[in-house]
Amino acid sequence: RVRKVDSTFIYKPATPLELYNPDAKFMNNSLCLDIIFSNSGFGGGLLYTHTLDKDNILFANFYISGARNTDELEYWDYNTGTWRVPNKVNRLFMIPLTFGYTRLMFQDAIAGSFKPFITGGVGPALILSTPYEKEWFSAWNYTQAYIRLDTYIGIGAYFSLIDNSIASANIRYYYIPFGGEGLESIRNLPIKDFGGLVLSLSVGYSF
Repeated sequence: RVRKVDSTFIYKPATPLELYNPDAKFMNNSLCLDIIFSNSGFGGGLLYTHTLDKDNILFANFYISGARNTDELEYWDYNTGTWRVPNKVNRLFMIPLTFGYTRLMFQDAIAGSFKPFITGGVGPALILSTPYEKEWFSAWNYTQAYIRLDTYIGIGAYFSLIDNSIASANIRYYYIPFGGEGLESIRNLPIKDFGGLVLSLSVGYSF
């Protein structure tokens, strides 16, 4: 007669198990690359954030992009043998530097790494103008620079990734009045407000 004996096996992990905690991914600071989409095309910049607590964040960011207020389509100019934009006067570029505040929303109602927020900021915007009739590189010798005030408000959401990686997406509305008669990119179509809607995708790491 064979007697059966129950056996118990205990497995011990090689490394201690860590409980998932989405809040642990949001450290005191983060540094992200900003990819910008606007009516003026694409741009790029940097975003730095400092977390005050689980709901409140301070930030500084900037981006660089071209500026225009209408479609600027290039046509082949048989006289010069080059591609030209009709009636274009200046190449315009802008670099808004913004300092602001972000408030994370619905922290007690939404679990996981999805964290919606509202945000707003203010700072100086550097606007650069180079003459279009000059060759692209030599035109920088004739650069004119202007400093204007920029402000924006926006909404978006953070997404935590693996390890200390972090990502966010947001929609911002910038207000950057130029003042006076504005600044021309296309002749007789001066830009008086360099702001507008901007879509931003930020990817970086927290520390």
